[in-house]
Amino acid sequence: MTRAAVLLLLAATLAGCATAPPSVGSLAGEWHGRISTPRGHTAARLTLAPDGRYEGAAFFDGGDRPLHGAIVALPDGRLRYVGSEGDGKVRVDDGALRFRGDDGATGGVFRRRIGP
Repeated sequence: MTRAAVLLLLAATLAGCATAPPSVGSLAGEWHGRISTPRGHTAARLTLAPDGRYEGAAFFDGGDRPLHGAIVALPDGRLRYVGSEGDGKVRVDDGALRFRGDDGATGGVFRRRIGP
């Protein structure tokens, strides 16, 4: 087998192993977790609509702080968020919705709420 054929076979195999990111609509529902903001770390909840808009609250000791924004899918399939606590990347790993702020210091991890 020629080197070019081996590289082509390897590329095709790796492309077949790649998983497509979830659609924004598939993330709709209630999510509970923790966030890290410039104000500190705390529990939070989000309600995500099928169109990617979200609303929720961060539960700080001094009072709840509203959260709002949207998750959008870029043409290359990556997910991003634009929200009240900044902008950044979104990914889903093992059922966890992970936000990572562009500043590298903020973000959050949420799990889907099932049941009442």
